[in-house]
Amino acid sequence: MVIKNIYFENLDIELNKPFSYFMVVLKYLPYSLVTIETDIGLVGYGEVSVAWDITGETQESVKGLHKHLKQIMTKELLNKLESLEDIKEIMGCINKNIYGNTALKAGVEAALLDLLGKHKKQPVYKLFQSKLKPKEYIIPQKVFSFEETSTNDFDKKIQQAKKDGFKTIKFKVGENKEKDIDLIKHVFKINPELQVVLDVNQGWKSVDYALSIVQELEKFDIAWIEQPLPYYDYDGLKQLRKKTKIPIMVDESCHGLLDLKNLFKSDVLDMVNIKLAKCGGILEMIKMINFCEKNKIKYMLGDMISSSLGVATNLHASMLGNFISFDVTYPSRIKSDLFFGLKFEKEKVFIPQGVGLGVKKIIKND
Repeated sequence: MVIKNIYFENLDIELNKPFSYFMVVLKYLPYSLVTIETDIGLVGYGEVSVAWDITGETQESVKGLHKHLKQIMTKELLNKLESLEDIKEIMGCINKNIYGNTALKAGVEAALLDLLGKHKKQPVYKLFQSKLKPKEYIIPQKVFSFEETSTNDFDKKIQQAKKDGFKTIKFKVGENKEKDIDLIKHVFKINPELQVVLDVNQGWKSVDYALSIVQELEKFDIAWIEQPLPYYDYDGLKQLRKKTKIPIMVDESCHGLLDLKNLFKSDVLDMVNIKLAKCGGILEMIKMINFCEKNKIKYMLGDMISSSLGVATNLHASMLGNFISFDVTYPSRIKSDLFFGLKFEKEKVFIPQGVGLGVKKIIKND
């Protein structure tokens, strides 16, 4: 099988309702679709989760690298795609020639894996021959954005999440100190048994400010606090970690293996949120997992808010590590999806078992 063409299509994926956290308000997802064609008629797809606030990429920057990327991937000996080793070689060459642009790389890698899975007639996760026991499904966190915690039916939504079987509830916080504290006190007053996660997305401006909130919340069962301070504030994260019993998870501070090693050396984290768009794909994720396992760092698999294509890629990735938790984009968030074929059942999200990534593109009639 030989790669014949690669191209990118900018797509604005509509959301049913805005989704906001400390850094941005998303009314739609400005993503890019990677399509790779081969000489035997197989086509592979990958989603580029453009996030200028996280990776610095835009739809325009993805398009701008198209010609250069095509030249890299169609060099002699690099356009052959018969094994996982071929994908490692292609991605290694891309990494040498293009700095950063991790969401772009994750999308390209996903399309290559989709192709190889289709060629081998296997789900993507089986290409990696993991020794871990296969799962039929995962149970992700239930995530509430700023808008959702402010609605009149918020308490009903919590009760419904519990009824559906969700074990962990994540709240986006960081907008306002008093609001954050009042929110958590209210949640635990009604639901003292909940396991709660706070995702600050860099919203607490200093160690002292963060401590003034954390000290109010330590009496509650908070599983961890995700990225409480700006990504660059290693010293602040280290101080906060020493002064609170609540575990600190890094997200925006940690992109790939190099960041993970530096954070661990600096003694600033208890846990890490690994995201494919931040690290550059599943191959880099596996390196991060191996480092975490060796150094006893707990890790979760994050999500950038995705169409079914991006969710499918994450679900395959979920089979390759001992993740403590997962974020997943549910169909109810997406108004105009690009792909179909995933199975959701209340709290359960099932691992695709079809060939490749296990989802099919929606063909729209003009």
